[in-house]
Amino acid sequence: MPPPHAYRCEVVAEGLAGNRREIPLTTYRAATPRLAARWARSTARRYARLLSPGPAEPYLGGAPVTEAGPGCPRPDDDLRAWSDSDERYDDTMRTLAGGHPFQLVVTDYDARYTLCVYPLPVRRPAPSPVPAESARSYAGAGRHRKPRRRLLALCEVS
Repeated sequence: MPPPHAYRCEVVAEGLAGNRREIPLTTYRAATPRLAARWARSTARRYARLLSPGPAEPYLGGAPVTEAGPGCPRPDDDLRAWSDSDERYDDTMRTLAGGHPFQLVVTDYDARYTLCVYPLPVRRPAPSPVPAESARSYAGAGRHRKPRRRLLALCEVS
């Protein structure tokens, strides 16, 4: 029996200055709470690397990287701490399996990043009534059988 929920997973960035518009960064639909929690963990690690790149990362292309001071916000540390904790992963999985949403919010100087996973109800198709005569299968029913050709009828005509 399929689980009663599917899970919508997303990361949204919201600017803190001006119009505070939300920008979806990535989305995913998971079939089980385990897949949703696994996606959240790997996505948190990925965004931690993107928010705090090392100077040798190939996508920087030689751009200057400066070290952040001790007083500035570090959303990458929060994301790494959450994704590296097995207890938090288990808590997230239990929360999702119970049908409750999960949200992790980290803030930088000018943006707020929200990793959300929330359950979606799954619509099950209604059982279709089966007619009485087709309820019983007979030998020869199936895709492997070819329909019989009426060679006898053709031979009699000529």
